[in-house]
Amino acid sequence: MDNCQRCKKQRAVIKSRKETFCEECFAKFVSLKQRKRMMGDDFYRDVFKVSYNKDGTHGVGKVAMGFDFQSSSLVALDVIIQVLREQNRQHRGKVGFELDLVSIYKDEENLNQFKNSWQEIISSERYSGDDILNHIKIHLIDVNTFYNDKILRQILVHNIDFNAMAMKWEEDDKFTVAGLLKLCPNRNTRNDFWNTIVQHTVKKFAMQSHCSVLIWGHSMTRLADQILGMVIKGRGAHVASSLDTDNFDVSYGGSFKNLYPMKDILLSEIDAYTISQGLESYLVDYTLRRSLLIAEEDANKDKTNSMLVKNMTINELVRKYYDDMEGEYSNIVSTVLRTGDKLQTPVKYLEEGESAKKCSVCSNAIYSDPSLWLRSITVIKGHPIETEEEQVYYNQWKESKVGIETEQYMKLKDTVWENGEAIPLCYGCTINLNGIKGKNIIWPKNDKEELQNVLDEYQLTDDEGEDI
Repeated sequence: MDNCQRCKKQRAVIKSRKETFCEECFAKFVSLKQRKRMMGDDFYRDVFKVSYNKDGTHGVGKVAMGFDFQSSSLVALDVIIQVLREQNRQHRGKVGFELDLVSIYKDEENLNQFKNSWQEIISSERYSGDDILNHIKIHLIDVNTFYNDKILRQILVHNIDFNAMAMKWEEDDKFTVAGLLKLCPNRNTRNDFWNTIVQHTVKKFAMQSHCSVLIWGHSMTRLADQILGMVIKGRGAHVASSLDTDNFDVSYGGSFKNLYPMKDILLSEIDAYTISQGLESYLVDYTLRRSLLIAEEDANKDKTNSMLVKNMTINELVRKYYDDMEGEYSNIVSTVLRTGDKLQTPVKYLEEGESAKKCSVCSNAIYSDPSLWLRSITVIKGHPIETEEEQVYYNQWKESKVGIETEQYMKLKDTVWENGEAIPLCYGCTINLNGIKGKNIIWPKNDKEELQNVLDEYQLTDDEGEDI
């Protein structure tokens, strides 16, 4: 086995981008790439560095990070803790920023997994040797806070012209995210709604907590996967805004910027870092890729591609493609990301002086009316019944389960169109709703009032009343 190509001393254990690394040099390689992004311009440097005021006091930046206990977020946290330690040592106990971790759990089992993993982290030898974790708080948030204490609306898509209307939902029973996901016809739609809910919840937390920066632990692979996935799902117009780290997020008060500090690191490299630094035990519902470990290189070569699962989401299909490419053709991943970075929002489709409408579900900007496009490519009217035989078949269909459901939808549509209000939907959300049985969902009215409504559930405390 050869020695590391960086230090020339230690034995190489990881091979990435045609270069071999020992554990120490590879950790520096990953850490440096993340740190460069964190100090990428004056705004981010001012947030993360230790800065002093004229009177000798020092300011402390307020930073939030979406934290899902998977390899990317764990590695991002590990590097951030290193930065805080160095600041603490060099500035006599002072640090440049405080970090709020935001974890969204789906049920009681998931909550316990997060709690157990976090307890392992804070009690581990790697992190418990000093008081650095005093500058980090974790907030475990029930995903159902997305529906709690909100004005709920029933949003319905017209079966012919693809326009959308919404009517206030006044049922007594509480609606849940699990109830929404059960309505989805496939994993792809469920994944789309889940990601929208998680993103909204994390961003709302960052806004309400007056954070200056919201960190997303997305790898280069994850971002490239996101770009192609959005294009395939009809959300290509949103690629530019989803990657924007230069401007404040105007959809959430314009108080923070989104940052992707792991943008230059492949997912396989993040997984290799996780393994080499002993972070595996903190993972929740995640399977590591071991393709960069030299000791397992021969075994990885012998593995054949697993068969595609029929019910894979679009993002999973794209990810599988990248998994196959990250070895010899990792430049493909970076090329997709660089292309995405060059895209601009399609404001040319707006009339002069016109501002883009916001989708009532995903809150993304709408630059052209998706219903016009859908009507132009879809046969929207059925053929009239002409014979007795056709009438018999129609009557049979009408009495079937599908016929009964269709009749229920038509009655609901008439009610919503009579009592509701027209709302904007983007192409991706229109397609999602059109595929759901009944073509409708229950969704909160996400407006300025909803964003400003601070929920107590956003900070989970233990029995002693202290932050976890």
